[in-house]
Amino acid sequence: MFNKLDRKKRSFWSPWSIGIAILLHAGIALAAMNAGLGDPLHKKDEELVDYQEIEENKPKEPEPPKPEPPPPPPPTPEAPPPVVKGFQELVPPVEPPKEIPKVDPNQAATNANDFTGVGRAGGVANGVENGQAQNTEARTAPPDEGTYELSAVEEQPELSNRSEVARQLSRNYPPLLRDAGVVGTVTVRMRVLENGTVDPESVSIENSTHEAFGDAARHVVERMRFRPAKVGGKAVKVWVTLPVTFQLQT
Repeated sequence: MFNKLDRKKRSFWSPWSIGIAILLHAGIALAAMNAGLGDPLHKKDEELVDYQEIEENKPKEPEPPKPEPPPPPPPTPEAPPPVVKGFQELVPPVEPPKEIPKVDPNQAATNANDFTGVGRAGGVANGVENGQAQNTEARTAPPDEGTYELSAVEEQPELSNRSEVARQLSRNYPPLLRDAGVVGTVTVRMRVLENGTVDPESVSIENSTHEAFGDAARHVVERMRFRPAKVGGKAVKVWVTLPVTFQLQT
């Protein structure tokens, strides 16, 4: 018993225990590096990577077409020469017609004052002294050049003497058709000049429900007055097509 007490106490740090401790510490250190110390270095490497998006070379969009400049105003046509004061001559045809020609609604009515035989041959009663002798039947209306279509003007013409037109409709109503209670409509095409008047040589009958209404409508539209059409603030000539209605007053 006493021999056991006298033995020296064996030390804990034996070579074997020291080796085990070293291995444990080495394992802990390695685990710590993998768990904590390795991530910041890895993150640092990741943060250094910079991704940039490269835009594709897209073709440029074509520029919108530039608006075309407005066309220049058409040239002003030359007016036909004035007719001398005088009379027209009736010339019979060389060969008589094989059949009676159809009535042309656009043919102007004959003025008896132009066949008096007074004055200069080749003239008309309301001609001018220094005018030109010519056959009025062969005299054509002024050319269409310089006259706008209604859809091409900026400000359209507007009838300004409606009350006068109403009086002319009543005055020129064909008596036979009025007495018979016949009503009708005439479609008229005409040129309205820069001053708002109607060019009488340009008046044409497009359609008429009765032949007599066509002649009456011609007299009515020749007395119409308009606020002229305008392009760029300037008054211009314009073609106008409108209906003229003859109806009985109730």
